[in-house]
Amino acid sequence: MKKLFLLPVFIISAQVALAADSPVMVFGVVDNDVTYEKSNTAHLTSMGNSGNVFSKLGFRGAEDLGGGLAASFWLEIGLFTNNGTTLSTNSSNAGAPSPGLFSRRSTISLASDLGEIRLGRDYTPTFWNTALFDPFGTGGGIGANHLYFDTLVNGFKPTGTRASDSIGYFLPNNLNGVYGQLMYAFGGQTSNVASSKDGDYSGGRVGYRDGRLDAALSYGVTEYASGNYGQSNLGLSYLFDSSMYSLKLMSEIYADSIGSVVPGIGSKRGSGALLGFTLPAGNGTLKGSYVWYSTNAANNPFSTRLSLGYVYSFSKLTSVYGTVAHINRNNGSTAYLGGISDALIGSNAGLQAGFTKSF
Repeated sequence: MKKLFLLPVFIISAQVALAADSPVMVFGVVDNDVTYEKSNTAHLTSMGNSGNVFSKLGFRGAEDLGGGLAASFWLEIGLFTNNGTTLSTNSSNAGAPSPGLFSRRSTISLASDLGEIRLGRDYTPTFWNTALFDPFGTGGGIGANHLYFDTLVNGFKPTGTRASDSIGYFLPNNLNGVYGQLMYAFGGQTSNVASSKDGDYSGGRVGYRDGRLDAALSYGVTEYASGNYGQSNLGLSYLFDSSMYSLKLMSEIYADSIGSVVPGIGSKRGSGALLGFTLPAGNGTLKGSYVWYSTNAANNPFSTRLSLGYVYSFSKLTSVYGTVAHINRNNGSTAYLGGISDALIGSNAGLQAGFTKSF
């Protein structure tokens, strides 16, 4: 049934893309991997996807309206290319995930010299720091960001990555390196119930970028009758570039809380930090990270993750990769390598090899 549902999308997109004057671009990534993981009691060899780059299929386009004004759209499907399924969505920003089509992004926007207004399902401000200041990003790989998968809301976070029904504003690109984003998203609840604010999200991000330095601070909160969920993070990277090497150091400081709109003050709170790097080596890039995270739960559980990987590029569009990672769990921590998609709960060491093809 799902294949039949997707068929018109592919037919229409192919017809549009073949049009001589079409402003529409079709793009995507296929990324599959084989992973070996072990715990203290078991081991598992499996196939996964998005170990290096998210698997996806997308359509985007823009139209110049004149006078410095442009309109654009972006539709992006999240794919599990190892088994042919699609990424779930959070239609209300409050409930459990449900089947979706353009679940990675579905936006329409207007942009000018004053900035961009964007409507639809989009990335939250706090997600950008988590993704951009980690050498491994937030994909499905065993080196993926510990500060995304192993926090207070361990597993699916309704607004941890994206928010549906959102209104976003982005600063223009002509501010001498200053950039920023504001977002408000509707939870879609009626006003006559106790949970009327459930799923309402608000957040922002501001940063500065030049040729070597990139720094950004972000904050976001999602309202729930059972206790608001707040996130904040500070990301920083610096490029040491010379004729002999080009080393980028990366870091992130992270805090989250449940029960208060102020991160770090509430019934539950957590904090963590990341240190990482990327270094071109041969025809590829070497990358590594060390991450720790702790909470104020009973016995103060905390965990650390050490990851090292290499991506070899045959071209700009084709690469192979390998990653090794290890987790230490202390005082009752439930962290494990594969995040929300790991079949071996309790895994503490792993080896992963994969293949990425973009188009």
